[in-house]
Amino acid sequence: MIRNILLGWFGTFLQLFLRLSWGVISIPIAVLLHLNTVEIGLVATSFYIGYVISSIPWGLVIDKIGPNKAITISALILVPFNLLLFFSLNSYVLLVVVYLIDGLVAAAIFPSAMKIVAISHSDGSKFTFYIALVESAAPITTLLLSLIATILLHLWKFVYLLMAIGFLLLGILSAKINPNVTSTEIRKSLKIIFDKRIALSTLIRLGELWATWGTTTWIFPMLILYKDISPSLSALFLLLFGIGQLVGIISVDRLVQLVGTIKVILLNLIGFIIISLLLTISNDNLILSEAFLLGIFSFSYRPPTDSLIMKISGGGSAGTSIGYANAISQIGTMIAPTVVGLVLYLTKSFTFSMIALDIGCIISVISLIILETWL
Repeated sequence: MIRNILLGWFGTFLQLFLRLSWGVISIPIAVLLHLNTVEIGLVATSFYIGYVISSIPWGLVIDKIGPNKAITISALILVPFNLLLFFSLNSYVLLVVVYLIDGLVAAAIFPSAMKIVAISHSDGSKFTFYIALVESAAPITTLLLSLIATILLHLWKFVYLLMAIGFLLLGILSAKINPNVTSTEIRKSLKIIFDKRIALSTLIRLGELWATWGTTTWIFPMLILYKDISPSLSALFLLLFGIGQLVGIISVDRLVQLVGTIKVILLNLIGFIIISLLLTISNDNLILSEAFLLGIFSFSYRPPTDSLIMKISGGGSAGTSIGYANAISQIGTMIAPTVVGLVLYLTKSFTFSMIALDIGCIISVISLIILETWL
């Protein structure tokens, strides 16, 4: 099953790179199409609108037909739309529509990857580890973007060509693998949606995604435009931020074993709030040292949260539970980029934009405290 998990990792990486690269390539595209900060944020939001709309249907489909078939269908549909942006990006409307369609289709990939983990490791002591392995695609994506950010400012079109090639390869590889998966009745899977513990866990996830992807989408351009940090130094910040995410996600399984799932999630949420506020008063040197810590706290809550959701639902309905969690929690991801863009547009303030990101963590902390009394 390890090759299935690696396939899930590759698919997760591709869909993350597609959406997270917007935080870098938005700068040259904004110049090309004369976009303001609100319009920049709306492009990212359009992706997440599609992601939210289709996540629950995809979850049900995944539990019914299996994760690999769902990945194949999704990946092959994404190929022509990325080629369209590579060959002809001359309209803001086209840009928004394609990102919306990308979101609708890419929503199948991450729940499929989680379903693969649930099929093979839900009863094992390394369940959180394998979830963290798949989700390590996120910090690795951030690291890669930090290393090539300055290059992408000039060669941004090739992001879409590489995405088309990557999704084509993913579709071909996924079609050749047939995991052992039992079809789950849609009626049975739908019951998961009405479990109040799943609903509250999803609200925790919503706040986490608000903070994580709002930061990842905006931190690079915010440092340049509103903190007067050079592009090269901002790229270094992004690199350290990504390293921190990777270190955090590698160590989270051991930390969960030591102190428990709930405490790990809570510690990381509080840590994010503290470091994000320190960033607003720090100079260039301190900002770089805080980038690593922000990276750790901005992602280490994800694997234990997703592990908690799938343990509550059971492996047979993992696709539906994560699909549902994606649908609701991605509202945070969908809103955060535009909220931050609006705050920047109205206040021109780095401080207020970071406070806007902390709202997500506050939502998660409150929901986590309530959930703990229900478990």
